[in-house]
Amino acid sequence: MVRPTLFVLVMLTLALTACVENLDTCTTVTQIPRSECRALAAFYETTDGDHWKDSRGWLEDQNPCAWHGLTCDDGHVISISLNYNDLRGPLPNSLIELPRLRVLSLYYNQLGGNIPSEYGRLSSLEVLILHNNELEGSIPAELSNLSSLKKLDLDSNSLSGSIPAEFGNLQALEALLLRGNELSGLIPPELGQLGNLEGLFLSHNKLSGTIPTELGNLSQLNMLSLYGNNLNGPVPAKLRGIPSSGIDLYGWGGD
Repeated sequence: MVRPTLFVLVMLTLALTACVENLDTCTTVTQIPRSECRALAAFYETTDGDHWKDSRGWLEDQNPCAWHGLTCDDGHVISISLNYNDLRGPLPNSLIELPRLRVLSLYYNQLGGNIPSEYGRLSSLEVLILHNNELEGSIPAELSNLSSLKKLDLDSNSLSGSIPAEFGNLQALEALLLRGNELSGLIPPELGQLGNLEGLFLSHNKLSGTIPTELGNLSQLNMLSLYGNNLNGPVPAKLRGIPSSGIDLYGWGGD
């Protein structure tokens, strides 16, 4: 029994040492607030940063703005872009400590678990791209609080449940991509309130019912993808006016 106990103690010591080193890094940081540095350190630990493909500078360089995948402006982190980088584990809540974050792009990783509802508090966020991960559970309705959001891309995950009707409040949204999930229920007619929406991609889910006539109010829409669902009934006349090069309605079984 001695050896297993010793092994456990060694592992705990290493973990505590890593935490202390991360804390020391943030203690000496001056380029961004320490709270933002700690949020990034927690993000690194939660997503198995030691095994990322590219972790240049993370928790080593005293200037977080030089860490791979980060962009800063006016003393704050404004962008995290770590695509194709072998991130694993859940999405950490710690990112809500980045009040100026505009872009969060983490596509083609192995992130799992739920999308934190707390991300609805990232009031500066303009782009959220999480496609091709292993996310599951429902899409948080709280994301509808992101009044600056222009692009929401959650394609190719295992998300389930319904599309939040509250998304009709995302008045800045230009692209909504939810393809290749397990979403069910009706297409919310509230999506017809998105006056700036140019692309709506909902194909390959389990959506049912008819296509809401309210989607015909989307005056800026030029790309629409609905096939691979259980939709029925006719395509609303106003949607048929979308140029054929930008539409792939057909093949889903509607009249």
